[in-house]
Amino acid sequence: MRVEQQIEYEARSDAEAIQVAKDKLGREAVILSSRHVKLGGFLGLFKRDALWVTAGILVPDQEDFKRESQDRMVAFQHLLEVRRAVNGKEGASQADEPLVVSAFTPSAVATPGKTAAAAYEANAKPQATANSLTKDVDEIKEILSKVLSRLDGESREETKDETRALLDENAKKLLAADVDRDLAATIAGEYKEKGSDKPFAEWLIDLIPVAGTDTSSALGGKKILFAGPTGVGKTTTIAKIASTQSLWENRKVVLMTADTYRIAAVEQLRTYAKILGIPIEIVPEPKDLQSALKKHREADLILLDTAGRSHYDGSRIDELHALYEAFAPDSVHLVMASNVKYRDMLDIIERMGVVPLSSLLFTKLDETSSYGTILNVIRDFNLPLSFFTTGQNVPNDIEVVRSDRFVNLLLRSDSVKKE
Repeated sequence: MRVEQQIEYEARSDAEAIQVAKDKLGREAVILSSRHVKLGGFLGLFKRDALWVTAGILVPDQEDFKRESQDRMVAFQHLLEVRRAVNGKEGASQADEPLVVSAFTPSAVATPGKTAAAAYEANAKPQATANSLTKDVDEIKEILSKVLSRLDGESREETKDETRALLDENAKKLLAADVDRDLAATIAGEYKEKGSDKPFAEWLIDLIPVAGTDTSSALGGKKILFAGPTGVGKTTTIAKIASTQSLWENRKVVLMTADTYRIAAVEQLRTYAKILGIPIEIVPEPKDLQSALKKHREADLILLDTAGRSHYDGSRIDELHALYEAFAPDSVHLVMASNVKYRDMLDIIERMGVVPLSSLLFTKLDETSSYGTILNVIRDFNLPLSFFTTGQNVPNDIEVVRSDRFVNLLLRSDSVKKE
């Protein structure tokens, strides 16, 4: 790519930087770089903080076209090889079978799920009203307050060794997986009280909510919004889902991205769209969504990628709320990395909880060996699990979450099966 009409200027915020770029260069403008600087002043004093921005228009050159063509050919070959493996798999079910392609199960191949029409009819629901949106957001805040209060109380009580001495064997198993102490004790107590004749691991399966049994039902509708902090792998995950839905289920998939802050993210998604032969829409602002949605009203599935800025960035969180209202999604998947601490996950939920969350999507399962924090979140917030990802390979390294599979990971067992 080469840069044309490059300009440099001062801005007070990221939002202003983008607006200035659009005003001066048009809708194709992108932010090439930005950095915080000190400007003005007198004799080195009284300088003000500012954002120094470089923007321009990216134009592909001949070498880029040639390289892109080669990359597309390699990617197509890989995708078609996987597709042939799917079609040639003996006895493979063509419906209601979960997608399981992951580093944990290398021999597995992806399988088609429900048809587009059936999946959409099964999952379509009325859009949230302003009142219900406020109610859902308030519920998240209320749960967060209770959870943080509980965790603060635990930090002042006995040590981990003393805690272990008070718990039974089942609770200790959960504690060893980094499940919260009180939650581990509660779950083990419920198992005792119910007097189940099932082994603990099998009984635990029923406590794990999942969003669906195949890719289509796990997505939860036609218009899907993906939210989450930076660096968790939202864009790659969206590409994986788009691949399986467009190639194997023959659905009309549209990619949309509001992440105009990172050139790499936009170009990455654009490349996948070209490989898959599906349209992509860049939506710099929430108001641009209406025309994009109208343009693709016949689509079976619309996947919206949002800016993966830090969850501490208040302006980006406000934009998420505006995007939600403009997009009116059927489902919102909160994407989080499985290898972060529980308190960090709570912080993410607090910041991203400005919109109603439908389900949880966890990435980087291959980068951790304990999964108790995931159980903490789904129990505390009563949110189902939709997908796990276990690497960067597209369309591989993603799976629809099964409750028995999660329990196996949690307790480090391979023997628990769902009835």
